[in-house]
Amino acid sequence: MNTSMDDAGCCLLSVAWNVAPLTEGKPESRRGDLRRTLVAVCRTAGHGARDWAARHGTGAETEYRPFLQLADVAYEIATLLLVVEDFLVPDLEREHRRWAEIEELTARLTELAGWTSAFLGADRELSGTA
Repeated sequence: MNTSMDDAGCCLLSVAWNVAPLTEGKPESRRGDLRRTLVAVCRTAGHGARDWAARHGTGAETEYRPFLQLADVAYEIATLLLVVEDFLVPDLEREHRRWAEIEELTARLTELAGWTSAFLGADRELSGTA
């Protein structure tokens, strides 16, 4: 069970580490853009959460829960990207459904990334490290 800001930071860094790498030589794609975004968001939020935990301790659930949610959404997007990338029998309807889900989750990722960034930014301003 993840019950601290440090745990949340570790989860985010784990997701960033485990996002499937881009295939070299392939043209730019929405999948590649999303993978780069997932890695950048999870690394930034993960390091930020761990730094915050080093200064403030465990944190309250209301503080670390959005970071865990961010990790969860990022993991789900990364998993779905693998599913839409490789299939035995092409099925356009299934691919469209999965892409719709990915785009919906991406909107949630953006929302959570904004919240976590604002939370960490406010902390930096309060501590005078901005």
